[in-house]
Amino acid sequence: MMKYKLLLATTLALSACTSYQVPESPTFAAGSRWAVMPMINNSNTPLAAEKAEQILNAQLYAKGINAVMYPASETNDLASILDNSARRKNAQAWLASQNVDYVITGSVEEWHYKSGLDGEPAVGITLEVQSAKSKNTYWRATGTRGGWGRESVSGTGHIVIETLLDGLNVGQK
Repeated sequence: MMKYKLLLATTLALSACTSYQVPESPTFAAGSRWAVMPMINNSNTPLAAEKAEQILNAQLYAKGINAVMYPASETNDLASILDNSARRKNAQAWLASQNVDYVITGSVEEWHYKSGLDGEPAVGITLEVQSAKSKNTYWRATGTRGGWGRESVSGTGHIVIETLLDGLNVGQK
């Protein structure tokens, strides 16, 4: 009985650091063409969305989706780094000239180290798949994770994105 209580307490303590809402997606055709579009950075960390986009693109490739990335914008000053509306506008203009079926985008809610002695990483991300033509949303998932003291924010972001993409169904080739 004591082992059961200890196991339950440990499970509750570990699960308190993560939260995911990952519904199953419809099955997307294996030959579909995808584009990664700019994510919205709602965190207090500059360039967090760009970091998450790079991890997302690599994780999509691991799932068999060879997505194209929107072209990078030149950011020469702090104002352009903090205001991503120009980046999103340029990416939308680029998308109009692309032959893609789906776009994947989202937002970064958290991307930082918590304050304190251990400085654990904290990451919160939402992903969304839309039709490139109609803009209909086909799938949306969100997740947060607090890592351990020796983990990196990027490593924690990798885990969150990988867990979210587990709900994305892609047909066989």
